[in-house]
Amino acid sequence: MPAEMEPVNVNSTARDVKDYLERFDIWCFTNSDMDDKKLTGCFLHFVGIKAYALIKHLVYPESPIDISYNTLKKKVLQHFNSINFVAAERARFNMLTRSQSQSVRDFVLQLQTQAAKCDYGAQWKTNCIIGSLLAFNCPN
Repeated sequence: MPAEMEPVNVNSTARDVKDYLERFDIWCFTNSDMDDKKLTGCFLHFVGIKAYALIKHLVYPESPIDISYNTLKKKVLQHFNSINFVAAERARFNMLTRSQSQSVRDFVLQLQTQAAKCDYGAQWKTNCIIGSLLAFNCPN
């Protein structure tokens, strides 16, 4: 059995929690014989005491062990991805401009990376195109 993971810090940023959940998914991948109930149990074990208490409050009145891992993961991410976080990331996206020395390719990559953090959903391609058209500083 692979080594255990450290508990998640309940004072972490949304990105840190997302990284933790990705690492937990990788850990679970190494244990190929896990059903959903066992996956939920391992997750609740590894998150630690403080995060477990937080999860209990997020899913109340249900018991955390009775909920699927994917549902718990969504609830935790929703809790840490507060509206302010999404609004701040969207503001950063809207403020992006291409500098004279920056290549178009690098700028488009920067737009795509920032759009992924904005939770635009299906609109992200449209917003990237609009952002790139508005932000290009092309010489006349």
